[in-house]
Formats: sequence, structure tokens, C-alpha cells
Amino acid sequence: MRLSRRSLLSAGLLGVAAPTPGPTPAPGPGAADWRALADGLDGTLDLPGSASYEQARRLFSPRFDHIRPPAIVHCAGPADVAEAVRFAVRTGLPIVPRGGGHSYVGASTTTAGLVLDLRALKGVGHDAPTRTATIGGGTSILDVYTGLGAHGVSIPAGTCGSVGISGLTSGGGIGAVTSAYGLTCDNVVAADVVTADGRYRTVDAAREPDLFWALRGGGGGQFGVVTSWRIRTHPAGNTGTFQLTFPWTDAAAVAAGWQNRIATAPDSRWSACQFTADRVGALSVRVAGFVLDGDAAAEVTAMTAAIGRTPANTVVENKPHTQILRERAAGAARATHLIGSEIFRQPLPAAGITALIGVVQARAASRRPGLAKLKRMTGAPGRVAAGTTAFPWHGATSMLQWLAEPAVADPASVADGYTWIDSGHRAVAPWSAGRYVNYLEPGPVDPARYHGAHLERLRRVRAAADPNRLFRAAYAI
Repeated sequence: MRLSRRSLLSAGLLGVAAPTPGPTPAPGPGAADWRALADGLDGTLDLPGSASYEQARRLFSPRFDHIRPPAIVHCAGPADVAEAVRFAVRTGLPIVPRGGGHSYVGASTTTAGLVLDLRALKGVGHDAPTRTATIGGGTSILDVYTGLGAHGVSIPAGTCGSVGISGLTSGGGIGAVTSAYGLTCDNVVAADVVTADGRYRTVDAAREPDLFWALRGGGGGQFGVVTSWRIRTHPAGNTGTFQLTFPWTDAAAVAAGWQNRIATAPDSRWSACQFTADRVGALSVRVAGFVLDGDAAAEVTAMTAAIGRTPANTVVENKPHTQILRERAAGAARATHLIGSEIFRQPLPAAGITALIGVVQARAASRRPGLAKLKRMTGAPGRVAAGTTAFPWHGATSMLQWLAEPAVADPASVADGYTWIDSGHRAVAPWSAGRYVNYLEPGPVDPARYHGAHLERLRRVRAAADPNRLFRAAYAI
């Protein structure tokens, strides 16, 4: 059902503040309240029992299929976001924004609040003179790559196509061109955001700089609902890719050599080092990466020399950058991913490498799949001054991703996967500085692990932007 419209003025979009909500909201919405909300939207409202509700409430992971939000607002534009915010304040409901719906802890759904589905807020525009893109807050990464690829440019982002730009950017944004261009959040120049008072604001380095800072790496769902990002673009020519596979007996040498190589490799060469256990107990190790505007053969030679072992198998390709990104970002099916992370400020010493390898070997012995992937963080991120954005780990050497992918999302399998990830945390604890906020794990959560030295500033920004905690995040800072 298509619902009626509100003017931009009534949503506060022309710089007019929305009325300040009273201190005592109503105990909850009734039927008349829901009808009034529906009548005030350009988009649509899904309540339990509506024809599209069952599909609308599902996230990427089937693990959260049992969660039934009280309502889902499909926002057609910023006016709908502001309308929904004011409704939530009046009726005492918390708000949970949803972009791609990929949160590993189900952060974009709720049993007690209003889900704001932003996926209609999509669109990609390119301004060649300023070399920036304007990207709708609900746009998927695949749509970003496709839209910008038509102009021969791209932004640094991830490789899972259905991930939303806002969740990725709000938490940092580590991807295949990080070493060349930095994180996604490092490239943001402005954002349009609806805050907890129902106002629509444009924030940048000059306008509300604290909120602008927090939106770039402070974690999603905490400070407001971003309806549009403006992000610097970079040329997207041809890219060389490579994948080197080694026998498991070389795993320690591969890890040590890979770390040595990323310490000196040019920024244009990004790579990851992955250790995998499969469902039958087999172990594998590989190094894969990208070379911007160049052939990957020279990097294969340099990486192989750093490792000091001959790969069992080598694959090298060269394709247009946007084609590679689209191929890697396309077609992700719904699945349950259990994720953890570590941030390493320094290269892992031999004892740390042994500990990491032991965790993967233990997973193989249990005949359950799991992987540990080291991702390069040297290069451009290391030249971003600490505190420039809310992402706290600039200057780190690498980020480690733990991943368990159970075949089914039953409680026992989920608990088993997180038990293994916890064993990984314990094994490498002497060398881990913290964790990556886009790889949240179930609580209880110590926010200092994700935000480091930035936690207290983030708390001050949150208190100023959302004093009544209207926005319900997966964890509270």
C-alpha cells in the first residue's frame, strides 16, 4: 500500500527544527498512532500480518529469522526518517536503522522498537570537478561500485555486495584498496543525518565537527540516521589479482613472510593471508591480493621471496578494477557468519604465529569449518593522524578476522562457533590491541575493546546527539 506524503518543511528539512519532544512519552502506540504514521509517510509501513512483513523483517543471516519487530518503516526519503523519529519519540519506541542488514549480531532488527529500513534511499552520483560521490544512505556496495564504475572511479570499500554503505562506513570500512586510499570512513567529506530531535543536518569538518567525527568509524546506529554520504572517489583502472596457495607445513613461514612484505610493499599492493580449516579436517593457507594499475606478477615474485617458500599453486589475473569488484561483490546468498576480530599494532612474533596456527588446527581437529584471515592495514591508513576520525586503529599493522560458518544456525552450532572464536581471542591476547567494531560479537561487550582511546569522546558525542538513547544499538557506548 502506498501511503500519503509529508512536506519537507514539516520534516524540518529546510533548516526548521522539529518541535522538541516532551519528557514523558506515551506508553506505546495504538492503532490510531500507526494509522497516523502511515498517513505521514511517502514510503510504506509494515506491521505484523501485512503481506510483505515476513520478507521485510529478514536480515542477511537466517540466525535472526525468529525476531519480529513491532513495525518496519520503509523510508522513501529523509522526510520519512524524520517523521519516524518524531513518531518514536512520541510513542516511546526505540529506533533501529537498517541498511544492508548484515550485522553479525543482528543489530539492524529488534523485538521492541521501530526498524527504519533505508534501502530505498539508494542512489549514486558523481561530481567530477570535486572528485566526490554522493551516495544514498541505503545503497549497497555493489550498487556503489556499479554506479561509480560508469565514471571510471570507485571508493575504498568492502567486497560483499549486499552490505550497506552506512554500516560499512560508520564502522570504518576495510577493503581491497585500503592500503592505497585508506578506509571508507577516511574518505568521507560530509554526511546528511537525521538526529534524535527529528532534525535533518548536514555535517562536515566545519558544521558540527564532533558529530561528523563520530559518524566516521564510531559504529553504526548510535548517533543518528545517515541519509546520504559524500565520499572522495579515486581512479579505477585495471587491477592485477593474485592467489598463492601453500602446503600447511609452510603456514608459519607464510605468516612471517607476509608480514615482512606488507611492511614495505607499495601502497598499491594490498593482500590478505588466510588460514582455513574445512568440514573434513583439511587445512590450507593462502595469500591473495590486488595490485592497482599494474600486473600482479611482480608482487607474486616479491611476496614469494619474502615468504621463502614456493607456492603449490599460483593464479594471476588482470581485469578492470570495477569488474573485479563487481564479480567479488555479487551473488552472496543468505548465510550465518560468526565473526570475531583482533587488531595487531605490530607484526605477530613467532610465538603469536604459533598460537594463531594452533587455533585453526584445533578447529580442523573438530571437523568444523573456520578461518583466520590477516588483512593488511599498513600504507595509507598509517598516515592518517590518530583522532582524525573515530576509527581508533590507524597505524596498526594488520586486522585479523575470525570466521566460523555453521551449516545451520541452531543454538548449539552458534555457541560452538563462538566458543572457538573465544579460544582464538585467548590464544593471541598478548599481542591484540583491540577489535574491529564492524565485526561485533555477542555481549557482554566491553566498548573499549572496539573504540580504544576514543571511547570517552564518543560517549560525549552520543550524550549530546541522543541524550534519551532513542537509537537502540547492539551495544551501548
